[in-house]
Amino acid sequence: MTLVSLLFALGCSESDYVRLYHSEARAPSYTVEDVESLKHMGATFVDQGVNFALYSENATRIELLLFDDPEVNSPSRTYQLTRYGDVWNVYVEGVGLGQHYGFRAWGPNWEFDPRWFPGSIHGFRSDADVYGNRFNPNKLLTDPYSKALHRDHDWSKGSTASGPARNEVTYAASAKSVLVQSGYTWGEVERQYRANREDEQWAGHKWQDLIVYEVHAKGFTADPASGVRFPGTYRGMGEKADYFKDLGITAVELLPIHEKPLDGGYWGYQTINFFAPEVSYAAHKLPHQVIDEFKWMVEELHKRDIEVIVDVVYNHTGEGGLWREKLESDDVLPGEPLDSLDPAEVAGLYSFRGIDNQAYYGLNGDRRTYWNNTGVGNQTRPNHRPMRKLIIDSLRFYVEELHVDGFRFDLAPILGERDQDYNRWDDPKNTVLQEIIDDPVLQKYNTRIIAEPWSAGGWYCMPMGEFPNSLTQPGNGWYEWNGRFRDWWRAFINRDDWKLNSNEGSLCGRPGSADGAFLMYGSKEWYERNGRRPYHSMNFITVHDGFTLYDLFAYEVKQNKCGPLNPVCCDTPNSPFCDKVSGEDHNRSRNWGPIGDARAESMRRQMMRNAFMAMMVSHGTPMILGGDEWMRTQLGNNNAYSTRADNPFNWYQWGAYLARDERHRMYEFVKAAIRLRKEHSYAFAPPGYEKGSPLVWKSAQNSEEVGWDTKQLMMHYPDTTHGPELVVLINMEPRAVEFTLPPGRQWKRLIDTQAYFDSPEYLSATGLDPRATGNSWLDAPSPVTGATYGVPERTIVVLRAE
Repeated sequence: MTLVSLLFALGCSESDYVRLYHSEARAPSYTVEDVESLKHMGATFVDQGVNFALYSENATRIELLLFDDPEVNSPSRTYQLTRYGDVWNVYVEGVGLGQHYGFRAWGPNWEFDPRWFPGSIHGFRSDADVYGNRFNPNKLLTDPYSKALHRDHDWSKGSTASGPARNEVTYAASAKSVLVQSGYTWGEVERQYRANREDEQWAGHKWQDLIVYEVHAKGFTADPASGVRFPGTYRGMGEKADYFKDLGITAVELLPIHEKPLDGGYWGYQTINFFAPEVSYAAHKLPHQVIDEFKWMVEELHKRDIEVIVDVVYNHTGEGGLWREKLESDDVLPGEPLDSLDPAEVAGLYSFRGIDNQAYYGLNGDRRTYWNNTGVGNQTRPNHRPMRKLIIDSLRFYVEELHVDGFRFDLAPILGERDQDYNRWDDPKNTVLQEIIDDPVLQKYNTRIIAEPWSAGGWYCMPMGEFPNSLTQPGNGWYEWNGRFRDWWRAFINRDDWKLNSNEGSLCGRPGSADGAFLMYGSKEWYERNGRRPYHSMNFITVHDGFTLYDLFAYEVKQNKCGPLNPVCCDTPNSPFCDKVSGEDHNRSRNWGPIGDARAESMRRQMMRNAFMAMMVSHGTPMILGGDEWMRTQLGNNNAYSTRADNPFNWYQWGAYLARDERHRMYEFVKAAIRLRKEHSYAFAPPGYEKGSPLVWKSAQNSEEVGWDTKQLMMHYPDTTHGPELVVLINMEPRAVEFTLPPGRQWKRLIDTQAYFDSPEYLSATGLDPRATGNSWLDAPSPVTGATYGVPERTIVVLRAE
């Protein structure tokens, strides 16, 4: 390796070069410690070739394997890497775009032996030693910094597993890392969009302007009735950009799109590479085409002023197990015929585990099994050097290269754990959490940083409400999914005994008790304490993990056994991927009547409209589950994650939407509810807790003496210096309530969720199209006569004074 190539790989300045040039003249060896930082990991084009850099603390030998034909077991060329500190490098001249490559590594559990050849076990000591090493030179390892993989692992050619399959060679079977360089040219509109993203106050894209739509990148258009040319792809998503613009949302949040294995589940939370977009979601699957197609999708969404947020999973990987073998036992869980057995020797080696298992993963005391605050195994070490750097590099790549606008972090508390003391939540200033929110590259484009603020952690108190604000950009703090908002509103709509003052409790003794007013006002005490603002509360009622909104009002209990969304439980009930006993049991759902019954369906739609309004009029950032706007169902399944759930019943069934008038009406209502929020953001989306139009809580009698032990409430915005005066009338009582309106104004109706306005009789009498919503009057507000407004049972109304 040339000195200039190493210096480039290390990100050195010209002065570093001069210093090391003279240093090398005196001493022929040099190390990473001679330079200020390591900046270029993975494969970097430099001079007339490529520098390959790989991090491993515990390897004793690493080799680069180049493949001219990626489907054969024999590499075209092999190069040994040189160690500089904990970074291994090799510079290869003449290597260019399209080159397929991978690594093999030896370490203390499998030392290099000159007699070794692929498929042999020379040098083998153990699959997993007492220090946690899992090196195996028979397994080809992908580059953690790959920007593209050429395909999924081909299990017909070889297993990634150690244990009994330790001598199976995966050089042909393995996905290969590929040297790619995007040839995509961004258009002028995109260049202007990117310039605008640097302005925190860009109209429609301020921190408080987000209205998020969570969606599966494949499932959204996989149904042929979606009408796109390339169903189930990034390109298909881009083709649907006008749909999102028409609906009015401001951001799509894509479920994970990083590379995952074949058994990585439908949702995609089993990541095996944090740079390469998932190749199976691409219409054009050649490695160099995938990134360009992703960029095209992003640009199409940006042309419609829609931000792109990506769900990222840095807390664990999908690296193949420990595989859950089944063992018959007399001591089993109810409903489970077999116990799960995890042989410590049997683990899949795709990448991180074979490069340095100890450095990338959190290990238990036995060093052979994995810490599991994730609940799904394979927990990483996000606050150890290689993973911490990889996280920042991955985020920057998606922001700088792919123009992504934000990230939702799966099981984000894992990123706040103290390294190797995983049941302790550390001060965020010591962790990658603070580094992310203060990263200058992410801040430059006002990147949205969103936490799923819970995990399966071993600590007693979840750190919801504890995520940090930026130390350098006050408006930019961690948004958090507010699970208490979800639970409270589900109960308030579905349960007659759940009142305004019913609450979800405080967060482990911290200020703020989650009752209705607290949650509708943006959970102030949880976020203001460290400088965050109402919009940092992500308010949702349904997401991918759980019931759809329709199912929330159609099923008393989950339906996760054998069924169309879970076919593996039908023919392989003991499969580790059969999720018949998984999924939340405490859904706060309610069956409002027989499915298909006209009266029950009418009430169900009314409850859905209430849920949408709850999100749109509450302070905080609303998030909608994709498909809820036209009553998508998962047939009662509340955990449709498994690999075989990737099927037409779980995709977004556009044929069902297009064929039914009531589904179109729900879409039009959601569109109106979003528009209502946007047009009255001074009330519903304030930039701070004491900003925007002041909110006054009132009773149905127009008194500030609110009956908090009831299910009736008036939200009054009387200050006209911010915008027109508003009242929101909430009646979740099982009876009608007469609301006394603030006197001396002409009130006009904007929204009313009651079932009557959605009835065929009303639509016909008013001459409305059967596919138009009758519950909105935004274009022509309807005057209210008299001093009161009768709100029927279980209804939300919005009135404006004019």
